[in-house]
Parts: sequence; structure tokens; C-alpha cells
Amino acid sequence: MKRKWLLNVLIVLTLLAPQTASAITLLEPELIEPFGSDLTVAELIEALPESADLEDPFLMLINRDNRIEVDLTMEFAATASGHYYNATVRDPFNDMITAAEEAGYYFQTVSAYRTMAYQAANFDARYYSNLSSGVSEEEAFALTDMFVAPADATEHSTGLAFDLLGYDYNEYGRDLHQVYGQYGSAIWLAENSSEFGFVLRYMQGKQHVTGYEYEPWHFRYVGEENAAFMTEHGLTLEEYLTLISLRDEQGEISEEDDTQKEATE
Repeated sequence: MKRKWLLNVLIVLTLLAPQTASAITLLEPELIEPFGSDLTVAELIEALPESADLEDPFLMLINRDNRIEVDLTMEFAATASGHYYNATVRDPFNDMITAAEEAGYYFQTVSAYRTMAYQAANFDARYYSNLSSGVSEEEAFALTDMFVAPADATEHSTGLAFDLLGYDYNEYGRDLHQVYGQYGSAIWLAENSSEFGFVLRYMQGKQHVTGYEYEPWHFRYVGEENAAFMTEHGLTLEEYLTLISLRDEQGEISEEDDTQKEATE
């Protein structure tokens, strides 16, 4: 195990390939639905942080429409429970955990970085568990697919996503269950994680956007400015990236218009 850890930390950081608007599949603008914000889509675009950038590696989008072909390489850090994650977020992650403890909440990291092979095994295990409950193969697959991503479509591959459970939660054998969102530790994370650059990735009421059910345990690092804006306006990563893309497209059109105007003068 020690040798494996040494090999992992020696991997050269290439944190995620840069993205461009043409490299990722985004939402249709009409699907953007901010929660807790009175701003229109046009006003949200105008209010975006200047630093918001589709090529920001912390905004890498991995979902069913944006899949990876091979495991991503990165330098690893490890949580207290021994789960590896992307070392570039070591400080904000530790700062968040420390702040939570100061507020009286203690967390166990249930999962962080996952290889494609691990995710495939994770999917299969949940599928056969559902199947053993007596449902049909189709129902077992659907139940699994609601919460568990395919091997090439989980953002745990980035090392920027964490499944966290507070020790105040003891229902369902501490299994990942949506009722966890009612516990103090989950509420604290949802309300405070953005200060450290994290967002609740799979929000309640946004299943049609993210493709996944509400997961009050799943938090993703996106950077402090991005997290603050997304949390303030109730936006998923899919919606936020679409807004950035629309802003960039408008800027390109404006530049083209200015160039044409100058050419005719």
C-alpha cells in the first residue's frame, strides 16, 4: 500500500485538460433556472465574475454528455480516512473541514477520487444489490443509474469531488441517503462550503439538469469566486458553464460587429 501511495504522489500534475466551448456539450439556455435569484439569464450573464472561464480546470464538466476516455492524472493528497483526492485542493478542503469542526460538525470522507475501474465496480455492486431486492433487471439498472454514474462519466475522476457524511447522521446504517440533507452537518456544508470553493453538486430540484438525483453528501470544488456565484444564484455547474459560454459568444459577436463597422468607415 505504501509503495502504491508513493507511485501515486509521483505522478506529474496535468490537472485536467483545458476545455473550450466547442469541446463540451452544454445546456440549452432555456433550461437555466436559477434558484433563489430574481435575475434573468441576461442579467446573470452580465453579473458573471470576470474570472469565470470555460478553460478553468476547476470547472471541468464530466457527466453523461461529457465523458472521459482514460483516467486523469494528478498529484494526490489523502483525507484522514485514507481517501485520495486532487492535491491542488488540499488547503481549501482542510480549511473547510477545520471550520466545520469549529462549528461542532465532524465528517467522514466516504469517497473522493475514483478510477474508471473502481467506478465500474461501484456501479455493478449497486446494481446487483438492487437486483437482489427482488426488482427486475430494468428496475435495478434504473435505480442504480439514478445515483451512480457510469465508469466514464463520474466527476469523482477529477479528484475534486467528495462524498462527506457528518457523524451526527446515523440512519440507514450511515448509507448514502437523501434524508441526510436534514441533518445539521449537511445543512452546514450546504450553507458554508462555498466560502472554501465548494458547491453542493447535485441539488434538489435540478435532476433534469444534472441527470442525477439530489445528493446532500456530494460536494465539488470549483474555486471560491465560482462557488460564491453558483451558490448565491442556485446554479448547477452545467448552468454556470452555459452562462459563461453565452457570455463568450456574445463577446465574439460584439467584436465581429466592431470589426465590420471599422471596415466600413
